[in-house]
Amino acid sequence: MLTLSSALTSAQVLLNKPPLWKLILSRTSQTTKGYSNANARILRISYTVTPSGDTAEIVLNNTDGALTSLDFEHYQAVISFGFKTGASPSAWAANTAYSLDAIRVPVTANGYQYRCSVAGTSHAITEPTWPTDLGVTVTDGTVTWEMDGNSGNEYARLAPLRVRTQELHSSQGILRVILRPAGIFNQLGKDKAESVHTQKKGDTRTIKTLFTAIAGATLAPYTNYTAYTVVYDSEDSIIDSFTPEEFFSVQLNETREAKLDELLSYTGCKRRAENDGKIHVFDPVTTGATYAYEYKLNVSGEHQFWNKAITLKFIEPNIVTVKTPDTDISPHSGNATSATSYALAYKGHTIQKRLASDAQAAAIAAAIIESNELDAEKGLAIVPMNVGQQLWDYVKFTDARENDTRVGNVQFIQREVEIHLGNQGLTWRMIVGFGKTSALSIMASLVMAASAGAGETETIISVDVPKPQALLEAIVAGIEYNAANIAILFAAHNALREYVLSQQSDEATFRKLTVTDELIIPSEAA
Repeated sequence: MLTLSSALTSAQVLLNKPPLWKLILSRTSQTTKGYSNANARILRISYTVTPSGDTAEIVLNNTDGALTSLDFEHYQAVISFGFKTGASPSAWAANTAYSLDAIRVPVTANGYQYRCSVAGTSHAITEPTWPTDLGVTVTDGTVTWEMDGNSGNEYARLAPLRVRTQELHSSQGILRVILRPAGIFNQLGKDKAESVHTQKKGDTRTIKTLFTAIAGATLAPYTNYTAYTVVYDSEDSIIDSFTPEEFFSVQLNETREAKLDELLSYTGCKRRAENDGKIHVFDPVTTGATYAYEYKLNVSGEHQFWNKAITLKFIEPNIVTVKTPDTDISPHSGNATSATSYALAYKGHTIQKRLASDAQAAAIAAAIIESNELDAEKGLAIVPMNVGQQLWDYVKFTDARENDTRVGNVQFIQREVEIHLGNQGLTWRMIVGFGKTSALSIMASLVMAASAGAGETETIISVDVPKPQALLEAIVAGIEYNAANIAILFAAHNALREYVLSQQSDEATFRKLTVTDELIIPSEAA
């Protein structure tokens, strides 16, 4: 879980305390590198989380040339967000059990704090020699401590990524290094089966057993790949009882991610990567009045939002039937519907599987319908940074101005921080979407931010932004706008680009736009 050692709210992060961000880059047998906004190395971080995977774009200041010779290929990248609380962590103690993420300071304070990165028991007598470089670790008995930053700073770590692309950019006045790391599921999406796996009728392996084997690299087609631990936080009635038997197979070059998705598609369980570097599987809350977070406009509450877009979608298929093959000597069947869409127009889908009972058939059908309903796009909002928000959380948007509420499960999170050179402005925001978010809705929500009132946007972006309609009309008419004024449109475009890239299409290309003193919009032929 993404938690801080003391309670905080997104409003506090944004308005009351200076925001912090931190990047730790590490690889076995290589020197760990730690950067933060305190050392002015990080210019921008955009971190996007979807069910398909986690991706980030990290822009580092290389004006001094210190990063030019560094090769960050396959480095683990751990991004943390937070703020300074002024909390006073306890001092280290000998022969003491410490759990993961415990924060301690040296007995003789040195101005830094240390996070327990490997749980264990501290040395029986001797205090370790504490490192003073960000991210560097030290062994203490069976505990490992990581230098976490200045004492009193509170951070929430996101799931670890691996650097897949490193770019060196040079232009007048600035040198930059851009890193594009990817998460566990993005990496699994590149792990292709090296052999064929088939199962026979009567195979007793359950969805859970097969999922664990594929993730843990013990199923034959994937044994050469990295093994990941799976934590089952909660389960539905299907994941450890349904045996797909001969209806599950792995063909040559099918990816691990595709097969994991296929297995979970018959259940109500979902998956996500968490900051412990493990795959977590759980049965999410999808109904009721208990929410992980509520985002409110013109309503008293901690998690406000500035802009939202709401879309209602017809669900199809809206009736799913699950049954045994027609030749099965012990036939079973069951179905489930999405009531509202089903009443409007019948859109069916039938699946054949080996089944233990009619109840199991109905449960699988209900799980598939639930997934269809969760994917139906219903809301997206730009909100202050909430470091605790996670994929698949059950959340609520309340807009008293429109007398409107929407609830759903989060399937899109984008956290963005950026220093705007020249005017020293700061972007510090998050986009939250529930339902299967489309690129179009992300663009719409970002452009909406341009037309919001000044009181709502001044903490997001410090440039003057014209109304989006006037901006678009000006572009069509060829009227010149300066680079600062058009920044929000390009931010929307580039966010759309990042979303497209996060969908992992090797064939997809999407031009990244930048703003210079002379605004040039590339033509199709450019």
